[in-house]
Amino acid sequence: MRHYILFLILLCCVPAWAQRQNVSGTVKGPDGVIAKVYVREIDANHRVFNQTTTDRNGLFSFLVRDAQHSLQFYAPGYRTFSHKMLGEKSFRVTMEKRRTSSYVATAKVILTSEQLFCGHYLGEVVRRKAWIEKMCDTLYTIILPIEMTRLVDEYPTGRQLIILDQMGRQVMQCENVVDVYPLRDDPDKIDQMCLAQSYTGTDRIPGGSEDDKKLYAYPHFQISRSQLELLCEKPELLGRLAVDTYRADNYWNFFPTEKTISLFRKVLEDR
Repeated sequence: MRHYILFLILLCCVPAWAQRQNVSGTVKGPDGVIAKVYVREIDANHRVFNQTTTDRNGLFSFLVRDAQHSLQFYAPGYRTFSHKMLGEKSFRVTMEKRRTSSYVATAKVILTSEQLFCGHYLGEVVRRKAWIEKMCDTLYTIILPIEMTRLVDEYPTGRQLIILDQMGRQVMQCENVVDVYPLRDDPDKIDQMCLAQSYTGTDRIPGGSEDDKKLYAYPHFQISRSQLELLCEKPELLGRLAVDTYRADNYWNFFPTEKTISLFRKVLEDR
């Protein structure tokens, strides 16, 4: 009987142990293999179980806890990439370079204000510091603090700033032009140096942290001088600003005030 019970216990443990396996692979970029890429085993909640780094030849090999988890690949200067393992043991990964701009980090900051965008979120009045940077005489960048809803390494690409009128109709949209990593601190404590670090990932947030501070990403939305002039000439068009879509309830919706228009005018007057 004792042997029979031991056999049943071992039989129950087989599925769990069967998920453990050694995985290996190569990580390359547009210019060849990439060394010192962080390769992490993560689950659906982005919890990190094991990790390793690629060698100088872009090779990695390590034991994963569950072959149904995902592998996440991170390297400064490249877009974070995740791949579902689905029991596979060998991987060939190609990473894309991140959209960065060297002059954005050192651009002339012509406006830093907690009064630029005021709004409501879940019934609370919120005021978040925002930046407008001058890229050239005809192009500007609006930088907004966006609260992250879950722990990820990188603010997802393809985000947009949607400008709506009072009727909820889209007036214009501004594209996110720089990939950024989230920073762990309140927006009123973030300065331009912190943002510059986030462009390169040197102040990245490691997975699995137990820190309970909120995470904010600072995407850069490109807006032209003519668009700013239009909003100043016809403030009635500026009914609301939203990130991605005004239907999303997990991002800030900004309701600009007369103060916003006056600050926009200040931006245009700055030469």
